[in-house]
Amino acid sequence: MSIGYIGLGNMGGALAERLQLSHPLLVNDRDEAAMKRLAAAGATACPDAGDLAANCETIFLCLPTSAHVRSVIFDSGLHERLRPGTLLVDQSTGDPTVTREMAAQLASQDVSLIDAPVSGGWRGAQAGTIAIMVGASQDDFDRISPILDDVSSNVFHAGDVGAGQVIKLVNNMISGAQRLLSLEGMALAAKNGVDPAKAVEILASGGGRNVFLEKFAGRVLEGKLAPGFTLGLLLKDLRLACDLGAASGTPLFLGNLTRDLYQTHLNELGPQAEVDASALVIDRIAGTHVVPADHDHVDLR
Repeated sequence: MSIGYIGLGNMGGALAERLQLSHPLLVNDRDEAAMKRLAAAGATACPDAGDLAANCETIFLCLPTSAHVRSVIFDSGLHERLRPGTLLVDQSTGDPTVTREMAAQLASQDVSLIDAPVSGGWRGAQAGTIAIMVGASQDDFDRISPILDDVSSNVFHAGDVGAGQVIKLVNNMISGAQRLLSLEGMALAAKNGVDPAKAVEILASGGGRNVFLEKFAGRVLEGKLAPGFTLGLLLKDLRLACDLGAASGTPLFLGNLTRDLYQTHLNELGPQAEVDASALVIDRIAGTHVVPADHDHVDLR
């Protein structure tokens, strides 16, 4: 049978495109244009979620929040038409507590819900190198692995249901802090006479190197701040990580600080601004010009 994919945004669309290279795909999204894009590449548009459920044994979802996932599963006609044995794969960066609750609810009708969020951006999805972090029982992991292996060579079994989302939140907390510290370091270098491009070259070869710096020259230094992964989505992830820390009694001194700093950036730039646009806030505060004056337009509030 065909595989279903619900949620064709920046990430979901790229993952679905990769998946359909190896499998017949039914796709669903509120955005008709998104469905048409996938249909043009060989997928079958399925505007009714219930119809998709009736024709697929494996259904992927990639949506902004766990609340959206819950709504799609239980309020769109999907739930009623899921057949026993169906495997739902949530690729959203969601709340592991909510995911575990939904998994328990669906288990009563012999439907498995697992989580498989990703890290590496839409380019990583297209290239087949994106990291996929799976939270599932061993049986469900063994079942989904052959399909995920067609999407990426980097598939990891993080643990039982919810574990994939836990480690994804840890990933985004670390990468969010790393980005801010790198931006502050670049401002410090520029303010004290080191050319930003030269600073990136040097830092990328030393102990301060990180994934963000590797991409810095082709993005921030080029002024390419167009929306991709937004401040709104990152702040959502940081809030979930900090809530998880509070619920589990885990001190997150830097995690909470990182969340609050991004909150100030979102207040200035808006939730739809690209996360790299945080460089504009750092430039303004530091009085530097790491981002060129002719950057992609972003309004500071």
